[in-house]
Amino acid sequence: MIRRTRLSGWTASAFVFVFMVLAGPALADRPGFASPSGNITCYLQDDWERPLPPQQRPFVCLIFEATWALPNYYGDDDPTCNLDRTRMLILPPNGPSREQWACHSDVFWPIHGAIGYGADWSILSFECQMAETGVTCQNGRGNGFSVRRAARTLY
Repeated sequence: MIRRTRLSGWTASAFVFVFMVLAGPALADRPGFASPSGNITCYLQDDWERPLPPQQRPFVCLIFEATWALPNYYGDDDPTCNLDRTRMLILPPNGPSREQWACHSDVFWPIHGAIGYGADWSILSFECQMAETGVTCQNGRGNGFSVRRAARTLY
C-alpha cells in the first residue's frame, strides 16, 4: 500500500517558500533536475551522516509513478516495509547502475527545476538526456540507465 499525502495549494506554496529559504544553500550541494511531468527527479546524492566529496557521490533518479515490476531489494533490508516506497535508480561514478526501493516516512525530496524534452544535463562525470520517451543517464565509464513510467533499462 502506498500512502499519498495531498497538500492544499496554499499549504504546498508556503512549504516550498519556507523550504527554499531555509534549505536553499544546502540544495546547492545537491544539483539535479526533474522531468517535465515531475514524475522523475534526478540529483547528485549525498549521505548526510557521512558526507562524500562530490566526485564520489552517486547520481540518483527517483521515479514516483511506474508500472514496471518492482525490485526485490527494498533498500533497507526490510521486505515488509509498511511506510512509503519510492523507486530509485542509482548510478555510481565508477560502476554499473542498480535499482532499489527507498523505504521512508515523511521525506521531502530535493526540489529541482524541470528540464525540457531534448535537453542535455551534466555534472562531473554524469550526463543525462531528457526525451519524450524518458530519461537516459550514464557515468564516465559508460554505465547507466534509461527510465520512463512504463520501463527501465540498466546497463
